[in-house]
This record gives sequence, C-alpha cells and structure tokens, in this order.
Amino acid sequence: MIRQRLPNRRPCVTMELVHDCRSYAVTLGFNLITGRVGEVFTHGAKNGSTMDGILNDACVALSLLLQHGVQPAALAASMGRLGNGNEPASIIGALADLLAREDQP
Repeated sequence: MIRQRLPNRRPCVTMELVHDCRSYAVTLGFNLITGRVGEVFTHGAKNGSTMDGILNDACVALSLLLQHGVQPAALAASMGRLGNGNEPASIIGALADLLAREDQP
C-alpha cells in the first residue's frame, strides 16, 4: 500500500480518553480529501517517562497504519482484550477503539 500523506494544515479534534482510571488527551487529525482519521496524538503520561515514549511511538505506528490504508476497525479488532472480551487490554487498544468509533468515510 502507498502512504497517503496528510497536508500540512488539516482539521483536528481533541478529546479526553479514560482508560484504566487514567485520563489522556487525544488529538485526531483528519484527511481533507477522505474526511477520515489520518493521525493520532496522545498526551497524559509524565513527560520523559517510559509511558510517554510508549504513547508517542504507538501514535506514530497507528498514524502510519492509517495513512497506509489500514481501516481503524481492523486495528481495533486486532488488539488484545481483557477477560470480558470487550474492554481493551491496554491504552493502545483503547486508542484503536477510539479511532474505529471516530472513523468517518
């Protein structure tokens, strides 16, 4: 798949995501042509911490997958789940679930 690069200026929305009793600020950037989510940024861990680095790397990976045409629903379906089968096992799974909910064709 060929990467669909996003324009330098694009619409975005910032929202709160709560996972495992922790609050995160999530910003989603949208592709102007398709109207679909094309990138994700997350903040909520202490700056410079290991979790901050993990969140940054996860957002880069998720954004590249989206820009290469992977559907948000496919990302969400690929993530680990807790014993009840519904709740994401990690913040990365919670981000994928959010991307799937916010996807707009």
